[in-house]
Amino acid sequence: MKKVREETVKMFMALMFTLLPLYYTDNYYNILHDKRDVYSLFACIMLGVIVCTLLISLILTIRRRQMKTAVRNELRQISVMDIIMVVFGILAIISTVYSTDVEQSMTGGMAWDVGTWTIVLSVLVYLAVSRCYSGKGDIWVYLYAGSFAVLAIGIIDRLGYDFLVMHDEIPLQYNIFISTIGNVSFWAAYLSMLIPFFMLVPVFTGSRWKNFFVYLFLGAAYFSLFITLTNTTYMGVGVAGLFIIWYSLGNVKRLPNLAVNGILFSLAGAVAEFLWIHPEYLLRPIDTDSITWILLKYRLYLLPGIAGVVLLLLIVITHRLPERMRQKVDHFTEQILRKIWVELIIIGVIGVIYYLIYNYDLRIFNYRGSIWYFAVHGFMDGDLWQKLVGVGPGLLDYVTQVQIAKADFYVEWNYIYCTAHNDLIEYLVTTGVLGVVCRLIMYVLPFVMYARGEEKKPEKAAVLAALVGFIGQGMLNGPYILTYVFYIIFLGVMGAYYRMGKVK
Repeated sequence: MKKVREETVKMFMALMFTLLPLYYTDNYYNILHDKRDVYSLFACIMLGVIVCTLLISLILTIRRRQMKTAVRNELRQISVMDIIMVVFGILAIISTVYSTDVEQSMTGGMAWDVGTWTIVLSVLVYLAVSRCYSGKGDIWVYLYAGSFAVLAIGIIDRLGYDFLVMHDEIPLQYNIFISTIGNVSFWAAYLSMLIPFFMLVPVFTGSRWKNFFVYLFLGAAYFSLFITLTNTTYMGVGVAGLFIIWYSLGNVKRLPNLAVNGILFSLAGAVAEFLWIHPEYLLRPIDTDSITWILLKYRLYLLPGIAGVVLLLLIVITHRLPERMRQKVDHFTEQILRKIWVELIIIGVIGVIYYLIYNYDLRIFNYRGSIWYFAVHGFMDGDLWQKLVGVGPGLLDYVTQVQIAKADFYVEWNYIYCTAHNDLIEYLVTTGVLGVVCRLIMYVLPFVMYARGEEKKPEKAAVLAALVGFIGQGMLNGPYILTYVFYIIFLGVMGAYYRMGKVK
């Protein structure tokens, strides 16, 4: 029965990583509802199979008189993350029960379809994955096929070849829709998890052919950054990149992979610059957001590649040094340089916070500042109960509409105020202080689980990189059905690795 559960979870993961990003119906505006329904269907099937096999296992355990031992072993393996996930699901239900619109709170239909139903279902999915995933290093295979297909469709789409005829019904909004994912914010959130994960996959694949295909994917993904209006992708990948550099510095054997990623980024930028300068080769000029424009205009995209080449040269030179001197260089890199990098991150975070506080504006980050302004003011105006458990998942628009209506300056309310475009602010308003505390703990615990795990598997680092990418994009996007599902699966995989470490 255990084997059946393992295979069921693996099939579910493969389906989600492949089918969920690719699926959409002829009505492109229903893309979020469609993905939520697909997720719900296959999640319920997976959970149904697991429940049935668990019942059979329970009967066999009782017959063998091993019930006490089984319960004791399971209780020992319960982690803090398990408890926090369950508490967050319960909070979502309580918040919905006392909300002003139970139906919308349940479905999340006005807020990128991450409502209470998705949250509660995801808690169960997390528990299933964390207990049934086999923990093998083939997790990257589940992501690869579907993700590469979506990436290829997205690139072709951005270059003006709408061969799936997805944009006929939305000609005026062509620039903000992409692939089968949705708008560019969703695309940015999607890539912010995939790119960091695949950046560390070559560390554990152990095969040149596998690495070739992974680097092919990364090259295409970097190229997509340059030709798509995805400033927020740089945020997600950049935040995850801080962790990836720290991880790579921990073992000099990981540095060549880091160097190759820098070179691939520059090569992708060079191709994008050529197409940017020569739009006559395309059906439509490529899109360039502010960060991409700066990178291409001043050729700053070359810096990671130059750094990668220099790093490779240093690695070659180091290998020619005497053994004793090479050990000293390795020690400096893995111990001292790694600590310096952490200190630089701390200084940088403090600097960014200081800058944002003293330069805050309602127009900041493409008017996200105004969304945050009204959302936080709505939270402050709520009663004590709403401050504790929120107004209900997916109901941020109820708060922002009221705040905009009584603002002493003119603002036209529209659909962008249905979500906070910030993960923490979204849950601060919709699930209250208790909910946002749970979210913060969910952010921190994967680092603790990685650090305290008895086995530092490189697969764990790749999964953690994806989770960090989710956090990074969440600063400017927020909960979206596709990335939320990916986040839960990655979280479950991290939980599975942690449980296996405790067993050993």
